[in-house]
Amino acid sequence: MDVDRGRDQQPNGSQQPHGEGNDRPFLYIHSYPPPVLPHAEEDIGERPVPSSVCWYLCSGIQPLTRFEPGQDLTVQVSVGNWQGGNSASLAYVGVWWSKPVSGPVIPDASKFIGFSPVEVPPHGGRAETSPVTARIGASAGNHICLLAKVWHPLDNVAAGGLADPVNDRHWAQHNLTAMPASPPQPFAFLATNPADQEVTYQIDVRPMPRELWGNLPTDDRLRPTRASAWLSLTSTAGGEEVQGQDAVTHTVTLGPREQREMELLVVVTDEVGSGSFVPFQIAQYRDERPVGGIAVLLHGS
Repeated sequence: MDVDRGRDQQPNGSQQPHGEGNDRPFLYIHSYPPPVLPHAEEDIGERPVPSSVCWYLCSGIQPLTRFEPGQDLTVQVSVGNWQGGNSASLAYVGVWWSKPVSGPVIPDASKFIGFSPVEVPPHGGRAETSPVTARIGASAGNHICLLAKVWHPLDNVAAGGLADPVNDRHWAQHNLTAMPASPPQPFAFLATNPADQEVTYQIDVRPMPRELWGNLPTDDRLRPTRASAWLSLTSTAGGEEVQGQDAVTHTVTLGPREQREMELLVVVTDEVGSGSFVPFQIAQYRDERPVGGIAVLLHGS
């Protein structure tokens, strides 16, 4: 379904951003603005995304059904195209799920949700894929992450094919989980290393910055709020634990393509009303550059 039949100029009135007259596809998963940020800049495929955009909550990955372990999940993806010329491009889109990860998702063929081709108009055109559906196994747990990739023979992903939603416009992730603030519940996730060599990362947990709140799904009945919390982050493999008030950082060295189990416990020490939730952020960094993240929403009962 076409969302936007294309434009001759950028939203601010300047010329074609990626080379006027270049008729090669310039495809990307459309990541912003989400509906609650109508005045944000238009996504033209430049990566990394602006600082006000949450890199791990791509609004272009749209779950159409509620996730339930052991049930079907249906997902749709919004794709943008800033090529020149007059012809639409046939984009190929794949979607995967994974257990919650703080770093890049390592695509797993056994967790492939589906494939959908879609024609995308040039000059900033947008289109949505047909819905793709797959049964998510009951063993998946209560939380999953979603990964999407778009490609075309004339606009393929970078050499090596590593999923890099932060820096590569062809990839995007939607990583969000919600749980009650009380009683506290441990949240299990994987710290991931998609590289073929050993890499050292920092896992950082803290309240989500206010400038990112506009990326969160909200309605009139549920609003984000601030609250203090005691945090405990544990590596289940080695037993290392770091604790802190409101923020913790843990350094972890991961082997080639390793996925290490981690566990986070957030004990909110302020009262959270029934109409509020407290947003925290798990972010994974390499040399101070973000490589992935998860939004953790703790809602009042």
